[in-house]
Amino acid sequence: MPAGNSLIQKILDRPRCRTVRKAVALAIRSRWLPVLIIFAFLYIPFLLKYGWGFRSISNADLPSFYSASVAVFEHGESPYDRERLQALMGQDVYVHPYLYSPSSLLFFYPLSLLDYATARHIVLLGNHLIILSLLFVVPLLFLRTSSEVRRRLTFILTCTYLLTFYPIEITLNHGQVNLLLLAFILAFWLLAREGHTISASLFLALAVFLKTYPIVIPAMLLVAGRRRECAYTGAWLGLGMIISLIVFRSAIWHDWIVNVLPTGGYTRIPTGLFSPAAIWNQSLNGFFARAFTESQWSIPVLVDTGLARTATYAAASLVIAVSVVAVRGSMGFPDSLDRTMLVALPTMYLLAPFSWEHHLVYLLPSILMLLTAHSRLPSAATLVFFAASIGAAVLIGLNTGLRFKFWGVFVLWVLCIFTACSKRIQLPNNGMQQASC
Repeated sequence: MPAGNSLIQKILDRPRCRTVRKAVALAIRSRWLPVLIIFAFLYIPFLLKYGWGFRSISNADLPSFYSASVAVFEHGESPYDRERLQALMGQDVYVHPYLYSPSSLLFFYPLSLLDYATARHIVLLGNHLIILSLLFVVPLLFLRTSSEVRRRLTFILTCTYLLTFYPIEITLNHGQVNLLLLAFILAFWLLAREGHTISASLFLALAVFLKTYPIVIPAMLLVAGRRRECAYTGAWLGLGMIISLIVFRSAIWHDWIVNVLPTGGYTRIPTGLFSPAAIWNQSLNGFFARAFTESQWSIPVLVDTGLARTATYAAASLVIAVSVVAVRGSMGFPDSLDRTMLVALPTMYLLAPFSWEHHLVYLLPSILMLLTAHSRLPSAATLVFFAASIGAAVLIGLNTGLRFKFWGVFVLWVLCIFTACSKRIQLPNNGMQQASC
């Protein structure tokens, strides 16, 4: 045997190499091999296009986060002075106003330590790592099933849907933090399922601190009788508030409360931001603003801002009332947590004054849970249920049909309301007896 071949054979005979060879051989013989091939076929082009291909884009929203971080942590200034943020970034980059609460700035502190180009790459890398984690966590841990065949099919469905879900592309393009928020919500969901109340509540509190809208979730949990999660979430929020008051000058909080918070109501336009009628806003506020106010995106039935505001508040009240009834109705189920969260996510999206197209990533858990549910309804009703679920999923995930996406979200909410109360819909949680509080 030639000396080269002998050396190779010695290397391959090492214990560690034998273990790798056994693992490779097992993967080749495994029924999961076709699934992994499909995963690679979908993921590698996605990574090349939206990872390597996005390495030089400027992002639309990241300049706001970056300049706000620099303004606060380097200059001790308010992040709510848009002209100052624009000056920090220069005239070549457009900066949207920073509207998040001061507590959210704690998440953006690391950006102030970097130059913008490096920060952009770090955020892009972080988003891709979250996506890669979701591709395995969602089908294998979140959408749990006892059937090996269903696990493989769920994995393929999840990978296919997530990697072709247009709002994820927008999130990456804009340099947004929606995927981080989704990761916090899923971490809470998974930990709360197992009864790890304190750690679960920490992640829910982090979601609320990052963006205020997830406050809908602890409210729904309280309705569902899950008082311990609500109490611990409140405690974490209180601790975080104390920290933010210590870290930030009171003037920053005063600036947000006086100048930003009042502009968050329905039909109002924050300084430097789009009208709520903008076609990308798919919340109730956006729908009624397009129906009853003048804008470049509107085809108004009647121009009356007061009517738009009244209709939005009335519709929001109705959505809240129906959601509360559905959540209360799910309390008798062993998986009431899943049914509560299923309703909470589309409710949160509909109620927010501004729910942009990239915020649709928050709906991914509800969408995938409906698509992988098991129906014991009569055949015709089952057909309608899954046809509506697939239709809503496709409409929400497409890169077209902006004028109709609101209806996709609304149909999804209706399906979640029905599922929360239905004994004939079994969710993909492998019959877990979820911890209750």
